[in-house]
Amino acid sequence: MIKSMTGYGKAIEIFDGKKICCELKSLNSKQMDIALKLPSNYREYELDLRNHISKALVRGKVEVTITVEDDADKSKINI
Repeated sequence: MIKSMTGYGKAIEIFDGKKICCELKSLNSKQMDIALKLPSNYREYELDLRNHISKALVRGKVEVTITVEDDADKSKINI
């Protein structure tokens, strides 16, 4: 089985009235290099996320972007 360190993935989930989007890009690299982009009110989880990513991956340059926004469907008003 061939394993590649180059990849891209994106997941979108609606949770607790919020739309959460997680985007991950990885490139080949000899060391582990993790770049996280999080909303400012979720920065307290950065260390936990880094540890979780480090346990799943051995090496590579990894960029993770997480965005959180209010679910548009929840804010619609029916008249």
